[in-house]
Amino acid sequence: MKISMNHKLKKIIPWTKNNPHWSIESGVNKRIQVEGVNNQIIISSSTNLYNLQIIINGNNNKLKIGGNCTISGFIEMFGDNNEISIGKDTLISSDVRLTAHRGKHIKIGERCLIADLTDIRTTDSHSILNDQKERINYDESVEIGDRVWLAREVMVLKGAIIGNDVVIGPRSVVSQKIPPNTVAVGFPARVVRTNTTWLVESI
Repeated sequence: MKISMNHKLKKIIPWTKNNPHWSIESGVNKRIQVEGVNNQIIISSSTNLYNLQIIINGNNNKLKIGGNCTISGFIEMFGDNNEISIGKDTLISSDVRLTAHRGKHIKIGERCLIADLTDIRTTDSHSILNDQKERINYDESVEIGDRVWLAREVMVLKGAIIGNDVVIGPRSVVSQKIPPNTVAVGFPARVVRTNTTWLVESI
């Protein structure tokens, strides 16, 4: 695990003897704060973290980052039984925020590209009530497929499901299901092109 920050932790142990991962069971420093019990942070040894801040407040939470990723920004989990997983070969740029709340998950697939200032969250953070004083905006998990490109300042809200090989345009807001092999833009994001894929290279 390569971390371009001070990562002195209270306890770091090998995840398994023959697996190049690390499990960070507990610890607090300037950039990694974990409060609670049975929390795990599992990061591949081939992944690079740049100015990444991790905050976990609760119990039985799990963060897993696959190999050959480059990750920046903020990862937050509040409450119990949350999970955030990031597939291999994924790039997450600066000031991206991933927030999981109250037992929900954020799943990001392999070979994704997530641009600056993107916000991915399972919660609205505050409650909206109906006239019976009952909450109507419960938290929901978020799933992002393989080879998804989220352009700058995209918001992916609770309940969103994004298929494989999708491009989401800048400043779009995703709150529903986006089918695979499409381009979607807008507020809310709507499919504007189908039968598409994308390349990192400009050809």
